[in-house]
Amino acid sequence: MNKLTASARKTYALLITGNLLLLVACIVLTQYFLFAALKPVVPPKTVHSIIKLVHRLQSQPPSKWPGLLQKQTIPWSKMTLSASPLYPDNALLNLKAPIVFDLIKQHKQVELSVFIKQNSWLNFSLLPPQHDHTSLNAALTTALLGLLFALFLINYWAVKNLNQPIQTLSQSLIYSESQENWLPMPVTGSVDQKMLLTQINTLQARMSKLLQNRTQVVTAISHDLRTPLTRLKLRMEYLSDNPHFAKMMNDINDMEMMIRETLDYFKDAHDEKMQRFDLVAMLQSLCEDAADLNLDVKFNSNAEKLIYSGSVNLLKRAFSNLINNALFYGNQALVTIEKTKEQIEISIEDNGAGLRESELEQVFTPFYRGESSRSRETGGTGLGLTIAREIIQLHQGKISLTNRVQGGLKAQVSFPPC
Repeated sequence: MNKLTASARKTYALLITGNLLLLVACIVLTQYFLFAALKPVVPPKTVHSIIKLVHRLQSQPPSKWPGLLQKQTIPWSKMTLSASPLYPDNALLNLKAPIVFDLIKQHKQVELSVFIKQNSWLNFSLLPPQHDHTSLNAALTTALLGLLFALFLINYWAVKNLNQPIQTLSQSLIYSESQENWLPMPVTGSVDQKMLLTQINTLQARMSKLLQNRTQVVTAISHDLRTPLTRLKLRMEYLSDNPHFAKMMNDINDMEMMIRETLDYFKDAHDEKMQRFDLVAMLQSLCEDAADLNLDVKFNSNAEKLIYSGSVNLLKRAFSNLINNALFYGNQALVTIEKTKEQIEISIEDNGAGLRESELEQVFTPFYRGESSRSRETGGTGLGLTIAREIIQLHQGKISLTNRVQGGLKAQVSFPPC
């Protein structure tokens, strides 16, 4: 089991402690309200008032007793005078408060006969009023709901605190990726989070350095190759009468194209400047350029103008590759752009032979060509679709290939709405 980080241990400790404290509070509150519901609410003042009345009656002549009883207003009590005890089972010669309180605790109606003097008895009944259970239930429910809400807040805080580093990291990655150049993520948060962000920034810097070195190496090699190829083409002019002259020149041109496409593939697309432009006009221009070369290219659009933000040069390269691919494997291409509420959809369709289902995704692999001979006469370098996909993904788009029912291949490109 992996060891927990310091911040995670602290969060779990606070979470467990908070839950235990709230559990104890729930138990205490429940017991308190249950005890209050079972406990009578006769105040001690009422009992002491009855005892004082008994003492006053004992100190006054019998003629004044009725007047004293009329003046007394003791809540929840009923008192009468008699010559004999009305409640012989609870007849007392002396009245003391503990006796009354003991009877009240038993939830019984207190019925006592107390001796006054001269064969005279004071009989009284005292019914302890009970709590309003409706109010008690409402109070208990409110208290428990409050504790449950506090429990929810504690657990919500704990979960948020545990997920905060991940959310911050995700947001930082999204922000850094959205920039034209990868920017180091701000190192903030807890100690563990700062350590993770620092390591990611270090890894990112190393990867950027490796990619930069790779591009520099490929550029240098390509430059070194172009120089002897140029010299070779110049020398070939002296062999124009040679029957193999045309084939050798084609080989040299193929090598130059391979070098050019390889450079395009390794070039850092993030260096391109992003700007707002008319996507419809750009695609229509590509189709018109191809039509000027007597190529069968048609263009359809459901919008006259569509302003999009991106790199004009990169997107021209991507869609040129797709159109050229359609014309290479077929003899006509249909380019369609359609704007919906959810996205921008662009399709390039040809009337060629299509691809096997297993190759529809594989053709995006670098240097893979969708034909078995892998000859330069029957296929390109195998980088056209790879470059197109990378450029489209750089613009947060998607590309997929499908075989048409009527024959041929369809390249479907989708971009988020502008």
